[in-house]
This record gives sequence, C-alpha cells and structure tokens, in this order.
Amino acid sequence: TSATPSDSSGRLLARLLVLCARPGIPARDVPAVREILRHDLPWERLMAKADEEGVLPLLYWSLRDLPEDVPPAVLEGLRGRYLGNLRRNLQLGRQLSTFLDAAREAGRKVVLTKGLRLAATVYPDVGLRPFWDVDLVTSASDWPALRRVLDVQGFVETPAADPGRDTPASSHDWVYSPYFRRGDLILEFHFNILGLHYPARPEAEAGLSSIALESGRTEASVFSPEHELCYLCLHAQQHSYRKLIWLTDIAQMAARSKISWETVAEISSAYRVLGPVFYGLELAERLWPGTIPPDVRPRFRPGVLTRAALGFLWPAPAVAGRE
Repeated sequence: TSATPSDSSGRLLARLLVLCARPGIPARDVPAVREILRHDLPWERLMAKADEEGVLPLLYWSLRDLPEDVPPAVLEGLRGRYLGNLRRNLQLGRQLSTFLDAAREAGRKVVLTKGLRLAATVYPDVGLRPFWDVDLVTSASDWPALRRVLDVQGFVETPAADPGRDTPASSHDWVYSPYFRRGDLILEFHFNILGLHYPARPEAEAGLSSIALESGRTEASVFSPEHELCYLCLHAQQHSYRKLIWLTDIAQMAARSKISWETVAEISSAYRVLGPVFYGLELAERLWPGTIPPDVRPRFRPGVLTRAALGFLWPAPAVAGRE
C-alpha cells in the first residue's frame, strides 16, 4: 500500500524533531534538516507534536540557526514558547529554593532529580527542558518532618496523592509518590533512589553532590550522573518511551565527559535494571549515532531472551520513528 501524503508528512515531522531534539544541530545533520525544511510543512502540526514530545524549546534552539529556512512568523512563535518556558523554569526554581532552604534548616534531606535537575545541569540553557512537576527523593524517616515543613510553607496535597496516608509504610514506599502544590509549583516525592520496590540503599551509594539553583543563592542535592542515568533509562521505559525528551535526557546525561561507565554497570547490576539501561542507551544511540561510545554498549547487553522481550514490547524502529 502506498503512503498517503499525511503519512509522508508525519514521517518528515518525526525526523525533523529527532534531528532537532538535541541542543544544536551537528554539522553533519544540517543538510538533512534543510532538505526537510524545503517541504511545505504543516507548522502548526509540527509545533503541536514538538510540544507533545517535550522538545518544543529544543526545536527553537536548533532552528534559530537556520532563519532563512523557517518562516519568520513560525520562528517568532517558537521563540515565544521557548521564552515562556525559560521564565517558568526560572520562577519555579526560585520557588523551590525557599522549600529547600526550609527543609535544610529543619535538618531534612531531599534530593532533586529528573526535570529541573536536568535543566540546570545537562542542558546549555535552563529553558530548554520543560517539566510539569519537580521530582524529589527523600527517606521515609524524614517524611513526617518534611510534611510539617510543607504545611508551614503553604503547600497543599493534591488529589493525585493518597489522602489517607501520612507516612509511607516501610515495605511499600515504592507505591507512594505524593504531590504537593503551592501556586504553580508542584512537588512530587519519591522514597527510593530508582523508584523501585527494592530496599533503599545507603545514601552514600548514590554519590550525592550539590548543584547551584536560583543564581547560586541556594544549593540542591542531586544524585551522581551514573545513578541519574540509570533512573532516566528506567523512567523512560516505565512510560514506554512516550516522550522524545526522555530519550534526549538519556543522551545528554550519557554525553557527560566524566561519567563512569563502570559505575553505571555496577548500579545496573545492583538494582537489577540492566535491561532498561541497555535499551535506553541503545535507543539513544539509534536516534543520535555516536551518543554512546562503541566500547561501552557491550557491557550492558543482557541475555538473548531479555533482548527479544525488549524488542517485542518496544520495537526500536517504532520508538526511534516516533510512531
């Protein structure tokens, strides 16, 4: 059966989004991007798809270097969306700082992960990584005190959480991820490093460090790049790689020059997440060749049955083609 015009344009849009889903277009990909831009593209559909995939600011960041190939009104619209996300991220970062300071004063530790953590560390501009809520990891023992901090700070638990539970039961921490809201800031709390139903490991094993938030006035604790990378691979698979930005996150974190692949392998084995880590890296490499060093990938290759199951559940061509 021959492809319809809609099918063809859909493939073009998907390919363009993949090529523009990293900060800046590599020189080798510029001709391919320009070739797609020569078509009469459905720009509103493209922007809607980019928004759905979480890469709208990245689309602007890439296309701003090719102004002669993009209609001025489209480029200006993309710029407006990027600036809107930049303002939002900066505002949420400032609001989060007040909670982190209060938690620190109370002697309680929370660890920043995913969205805002990535925007502040692995992207060249904090406005390039959209996020809905702020993900924080804490311990069950610190939770009662943090609940009091949240109350004093004016946060209200949202309906997404289970209102009948005040403290996570030690054997079921993994099923309890409460949401708290104050204005536009939504906090989601987790009680295990990788969000799994395995016993929490000593904090030192997560290699905690600090990053600056709010123009350096506040620090946030974060996991090591190796733990964060494993978490990103697992999270993307848990959500069936539904958003392109989750694969971009994996590629951006994997591209860090100081990442220890030996440590990533140790974490993957210890937490029994070798399959998700392997497949996340494989998909990132398939989308953006050269993302993963060639000598690294064999370290994570699981058994043939696991690979077959991964390919059956999430066919790589479909995921990479954004079908």
